[in-house]
Amino acid sequence: MGTFRAVVNGEAVAIPYRVYYDLGLVKTDHLSPLQQELLICLLTRHCSGFIREENLNRIVTCRHLWVPPFVVRLVGEYVIEILRVIQWNCAGLDATLYGSFLRENPEFWATTKQRVVSYWDCYYRTKRREDYVGFQIVDHLDSLVAGQA
Repeated sequence: MGTFRAVVNGEAVAIPYRVYYDLGLVKTDHLSPLQQELLICLLTRHCSGFIREENLNRIVTCRHLWVPPFVVRLVGEYVIEILRVIQWNCAGLDATLYGSFLRENPEFWATTKQRVVSYWDCYYRTKRREDYVGFQIVDHLDSLVAGQA
């Protein structure tokens, strides 16, 4: 179904837009903790919002440099429950890690912010902008870009 691109520590990576894994067929008992974390990141791209949310909860405050593209991409989605997980964990995000990732990916971040505006306009316009969780997350992440958090 396609990929999106981000730069992680100077290296371009392609991440699937969506994955359609049958979780009944995914065996994790033989995976190392590192491999399990990478799988969890991939599962934040699952076609089911429930699975995306569950796996986001498991990695949102991880401090490995490959995690931010998965978390930030979810900021640009419309599922309010997923946005709430990110909002509740904003204080636990590694400011240096996320600030660096966002500065390294200005187009990715700009597109994500445009998605927040679009989904607010489409689904949540009855809420004031300052009350919409997506804009609150964007403000927090923008403060990390500026090095103010």
